[in-house]
Amino acid sequence: MISLNGILLVLKYIIVAMIFVGILLTPAYLAVANGRSKYDVMRTRMGSWMFGWSFIGWFFALFVASKK
Repeated sequence: MISLNGILLVLKYIIVAMIFVGILLTPAYLAVANGRSKYDVMRTRMGSWMFGWSFIGWFFALFVASKK
């Protein structure tokens, strides 16, 4: 039988994973929202997806997405 603690544990991990993915994809969203060119949006997405696990890559993607 499935216990309530097991269900809550699974829900906790799902919520944490969704928050992590949301933070990881923030630069790509900012690039689209700021009206960047297709090349800048693609560069931001690839930088965020490929190097988002390191803070350096994520900050680079955030910089490209938010520069004016």
